[in-house]
Amino acid sequence: MPRTRRTPPAASVLAAPAAPAAWPFEIRRGLGDAASTARLPAPPPGWPAQRLLRVYAQDPTLAGDDGAVHTVSIPCEGLKPGPEGALFVVLPLPAQMPAHGAPGARDDDTTHAFAPPVDLDAPALLMQQGLAPSATSRPFMQQMVYAVCMETYARFVRALGRDPGFGPLQGEGREDGRLRILAMDDSDEVDKANAYYDRDTSRIVFGYGRALAGGSSQTGSEVYIALSRDVIAHETTHAMLDSLRPNFLRPTHRDIGGLHEGIADIVALFLRFTQRAPLERAIARNDGGLHDDLLMQIGRQYGFDLLNGSRDPMRRVSVDDPFYTDIPPERRYLHNDEEHDLGQVLVSAVFDAFCAVYERSVGPLRRSFAPYQGRLPREGVEWLAQQAAKIAARFLDIAIRAIDYCPPLHCSFGEYLRAMITADHDLTGVEGAPYREILIASFRRFGITVPDVPTLSEDSLLWRPPVTPIRIPQLAFGRLGLNFDRGLCDWPDGQAQRDAAQALCAVLCTPAHAHDAGLMAPDAKAGVLPPMLLSLRPLRRVSPEGDVRFDLVAELVQKRKVREGWFLGGATVVVSSAGEVRYAIAKHIDSARRLKAQRDWLRGQDKDVRDAAWDKHSGKSAARIARLHMARRRDQPAGRTSADAAESGRSAGVVAKRKAKTKSKTKTRTKA
Repeated sequence: MPRTRRTPPAASVLAAPAAPAAWPFEIRRGLGDAASTARLPAPPPGWPAQRLLRVYAQDPTLAGDDGAVHTVSIPCEGLKPGPEGALFVVLPLPAQMPAHGAPGARDDDTTHAFAPPVDLDAPALLMQQGLAPSATSRPFMQQMVYAVCMETYARFVRALGRDPGFGPLQGEGREDGRLRILAMDDSDEVDKANAYYDRDTSRIVFGYGRALAGGSSQTGSEVYIALSRDVIAHETTHAMLDSLRPNFLRPTHRDIGGLHEGIADIVALFLRFTQRAPLERAIARNDGGLHDDLLMQIGRQYGFDLLNGSRDPMRRVSVDDPFYTDIPPERRYLHNDEEHDLGQVLVSAVFDAFCAVYERSVGPLRRSFAPYQGRLPREGVEWLAQQAAKIAARFLDIAIRAIDYCPPLHCSFGEYLRAMITADHDLTGVEGAPYREILIASFRRFGITVPDVPTLSEDSLLWRPPVTPIRIPQLAFGRLGLNFDRGLCDWPDGQAQRDAAQALCAVLCTPAHAHDAGLMAPDAKAGVLPPMLLSLRPLRRVSPEGDVRFDLVAELVQKRKVREGWFLGGATVVVSSAGEVRYAIAKHIDSARRLKAQRDWLRGQDKDVRDAAWDKHSGKSAARIARLHMARRRDQPAGRTSADAAESGRSAGVVAKRKAKTKSKTKTRTKA
């Protein structure tokens, strides 16, 4: 039988099945646009890498013996008078304090003359570390806000391994990406004795006031919030957190506002441990311990003179010694629901873990120091302060790096703990296990719950990689042409960043991988918008042992129309230097459980909170921080827990009455 020759199959039959086409997606306007993103420049040729400037260590009320003046070391850049640099523009100040609130003053008793801007590049100021601290000098006030804002920014750069810039800014900062700093607010829009960050005007605003009776200053004397290092660092952190996670200003559940406040307090608190004189003073006074008001009070003068008219700071960290004692119920997570009270729970849990690590690290040697005439030897105090500063820097790095591992929205305290554990595990491995073990125990001690985990063990808390491996060859670092300058990692140009963004979305915005990223197919009729990539950033992180790790981190967010407004979903995506998706930390847009929980919580909130959560604000979400701070000052002035009140000799009945009165005021304001 003759053999017939077979015709080979068509090439299309032999080829592998084509990958499904990506759904429509968007890339945030301005991503990769260098004109709208500020960056920290190199110092002028021949100048040192760091600039030294004097500031108040905490505020003008701190005693000289406690180290009232501190010298900060910040990145050096060429400055215009103001000062005005690549990241911050300090706005002009009135030549004298407006007379609002002064005895016999009229509403129009204000001055329109401005103080001359400070020129920090003047040779005389360069030689003497800037102006000497003064509680009334306008030029020094400008110097201090610039120095502390830059100090806080530099700590974020160090922890993240990149120059993050600011955004998404509106107003003046929309074009140049720079924050404006107003050190003396005289507007009538908000309470003047207030401080806040506002994305919509690209400003950080510090108010002023006259001291209340019973505070630390003379009644009626001038008090400037811009002279409080804690408050400046706190508000700058709000701006940094908004840049890294803009949807954290969307109040979709009880934790999200507390997370903003808590992280801002954590940064302000641990920056204090860079100040050697107050740290050594506190350690010497407490026989080597850290439970001292110099270290645990946040915003002393602001609280003493403008909030309370008493000896209460803006906030006080609430911890107990020893570590394994029970936390009173009124200081635990589930007992609090106001943003600042929740933030205090978060910062207390982190500081509690820090104190436990410190005691474990120095305890044996600390007990060997023999007190001389009732005091620790000077050498012992210096060594203990050095160890405390080292551990504090480690905790600050953990707290900041964790932001890159948080979901892009609707983040809870428990998920922030998971982010801290995963970020530190990735970088330090077994070496960092004692830190993570104590951190988990401290969160458990304060009753902070973690959703969707079987146990509170490190293995359970670590984020997991996608079930199906995802690899994006275009995102391998060898193909991105990244710049590694001054120990940081950045894109070579905007086009490279946009090309990488396209490659990422083309893989994740498909039926095969959309579930991993919390997405669903766009559908105009059903009100499901195309996913949007908000950010794509390279990371270069260095461990305490000198090991270096490179990754990419992206925020991918999608909106779905519901009856109240817009419901959001999406994921934070961490990609390795080889182009493999290591984590997709998702909030699923089709989650009926999360939608119900969001609706249930928002029913009891004010209208502005509901509008912000359902994305009904058109450019007004960030102004909510100003209103929150103002409401805190008026309705909950003390910033104290009931345990603090008990320590001051108040009875439990008085505390209960104060809480009931506060709740009554809150309900009245809600109805209005």
